[in-house]
Amino acid sequence: MVRKPARMYRNISKKAYTRREYMGGVPGSKIVQFEMGNLTQEFPTQVDLVIEEACQVRHSALEAARISINRRLMKEVGRANFHFKVRVYPHHVLRENKQATGAGADRVSEGMRLAFGKAVGTAARVASNQRIFTVFSTPTYLEKVKEALRNGAHKLPSPSHLKVSTIKVSGRIIAPKFSEEKVVAAPVVAAEELKEAEAAPKGAEDHKGGRVARGGKEPAKGADDKKGAAPAKGDEKKGAEEKKGAEHSKGGRGKR
Repeated sequence: MVRKPARMYRNISKKAYTRREYMGGVPGSKIVQFEMGNLTQEFPTQVDLVIEEACQVRHSALEAARISINRRLMKEVGRANFHFKVRVYPHHVLRENKQATGAGADRVSEGMRLAFGKAVGTAARVASNQRIFTVFSTPTYLEKVKEALRNGAHKLPSPSHLKVSTIKVSGRIIAPKFSEEKVVAAPVVAAEELKEAEAAPKGAEDHKGGRVARGGKEPAKGADDKKGAAPAKGDEKKGAEEKKGAEHSKGGRGKR
């Protein structure tokens, strides 16, 4: 099917027709996305593409402009640095009373006057000074965003201009929010423990839980390493008897 030029559907002449349930075969909208880029971050700069004349914009023109703007932003600004939004939707159904064209068509194409026609597409009806596209970004990429919107404005059937504004919340400008990395906090060390660790020699570091100092040897089990410890009662008695027996034997040898 040969697509007719946009000037045939640009002007608003009659009431908008949006009741799709009363007609069949309405072509689907070609617009596949209405919001692109970084949808979670808030940006301080807003740039709007504003239409200057009231007109009808076909869904194919809106999709062509959207593709052009989004491709430019992705290439020069980056997905994480902008939020692109399409603000209109093609509700109005375009109808056409098809007739034969070519040689001798004036004799063949005779039919009912003011016929209802067949649905051939959809369009968005916009008023003068209405926003169609909006891009949120940072002041760093302002010129690149404006250039991308100018490039997409050539796809639309009406003259347009750009409007730059700054978003404010409760009297202050919203600062851009960047993704933050989760930092694990270092363990807290008491001041006294820190002083003791600095004063102690490097080779003798005490460990908690009864561990042996570095470089030392663990004593054998059952060994009593205390110097000058008193002997047991049984050992003391036995030693006294042996001493007495030795003295008695010595005295007996002398008498003989």
